[in-house]
Amino acid sequence: MKVGLTLSGGGARGFAHLGVLQALQEANIPVHVISGASAGSLAAAFHAYGYSPQETLSIFEKTNILKLIWPAFSTTGLLSIQKSELIYDKFLAEDSFAHAKIPLFVSTTNLNKGRPEIFNSGSLKLALMASCCIPVIFDPVRIGEDDYVDGGILNNLPTEVLLQEGCDIIIGVNVAPILPEKDLDGPKRMIERVSMLALSANVEYSSRLCDLYLLPRELRRFGTFDFKKSQELFRIGYEYTKYELSMLEASHKLKQFSAQ
Repeated sequence: MKVGLTLSGGGARGFAHLGVLQALQEANIPVHVISGASAGSLAAAFHAYGYSPQETLSIFEKTNILKLIWPAFSTTGLLSIQKSELIYDKFLAEDSFAHAKIPLFVSTTNLNKGRPEIFNSGSLKLALMASCCIPVIFDPVRIGEDDYVDGGILNNLPTEVLLQEGCDIIIGVNVAPILPEKDLDGPKRMIERVSMLALSANVEYSSRLCDLYLLPRELRRFGTFDFKKSQELFRIGYEYTKYELSMLEASHKLKQFSAQ
């Protein structure tokens, strides 16, 4: 059985993806193809390059890679996402999808054409920078002749590409659950709310394509910018996935996900 895994965006909550990956690994559930949007694309890329969940967590914590919301201002008045290049150059040095150990797909949004686009060839660094590029806050990332921004805007759970790759089983992980919000004081809260609504709007259809859809509702307690809570976010992703897998095992459905 060919298993595909897709990881959503969600800012700092992306740390939970690493806990999910750890639980899947311990359950002997292989990942043959992986896709991701925004923070999920980072977790997907490091996994595809062969880093373990714990190794990736350590790298993310030491480099503050998920905290790219606070770089220096660029000449246009928007924020520049270029600082992330140094991190990619160090840990994903080959800068190529071809060097991934499993097929990797990165969701982006093409501003010029007004449509979602999936990258799985060319510069991995540029694709990741584009997928994590929050519009209005960051300068768009130029790839070829077009400008690209956050893949989560139009395709926050890139599932269809896994079907196209012939996956028999699709596992989807959404780390951006939505709750009603009463207080939206300050620009930071407003930006966070708008981004979360945009991310969630396009997930409903994609989630229905998943054989196993993981939505850790405990993550609703955390914000997009809770980067200092990486260990707790990892734990939530891990424990939630362990529980869901135990339910599958109890219903004798876990075998179809495990390595044959």
